[in-house]
Amino acid sequence: MPRHTDLALPTRGHRKKEKTRRQLVAAGLRVLADKGEALTVSDVVAEADVSNGTFYNYFDDRDALVDALAENLLLTLAATAAREPITDPALRFAVASSRVLRHAVEDATWGRVVLRLVDLPAVHHNVVAYLREDLSEGLAQGRFDTGPTDVTLDQVMGLLVMTIRRIVSGGAQPDAPLLAVERGLRSLGVPERDAAELAATALEM
Repeated sequence: MPRHTDLALPTRGHRKKEKTRRQLVAAGLRVLADKGEALTVSDVVAEADVSNGTFYNYFDDRDALVDALAENLLLTLAATAAREPITDPALRFAVASSRVLRHAVEDATWGRVVLRLVDLPAVHHNVVAYLREDLSEGLAQGRFDTGPTDVTLDQVMGLLVMTIRRIVSGGAQPDAPLLAVERGLRSLGVPERDAAELAATALEM
């Protein structure tokens, strides 16, 4: 007798639709990295080599695409922060930060997209939420000597954003991720020796 399963296998049509949507999102990321807020639907369909009609089969308008690009970025950042169950908030901060910076080193287009999207309210709110939680926990555990105040959040976010900016412009030294993570930890009150060790450990994970 044929074996039945509760999970239907995706059809060829479904796989094609998913592939086309991924193609449009990838094209949108590239265009956004180059043109920023000047991005248009025409730019994206030209980059993806599809028709306008195909675009509107997947997205209602340009803003819907931008929302999808922001979601793509957030999922990457969330996965970066939660990839491993690290209980030490200082090490968790170091690992998440180093992975974001290394991702920018490995994929300059992604790094430019981060710079374009990080100021969007929805993206900024969600990224800061992760950071705020880590800072609160680190303060409670005595790992940090400062909590999630606006000044501290701005300081840490500014450090990461400016490091990404140098990376994608080609002006960063090879050990920029290491130095930035170490500096970030020091700004949160982690002793110099511990900060250096945590930053080095994070880059190996």
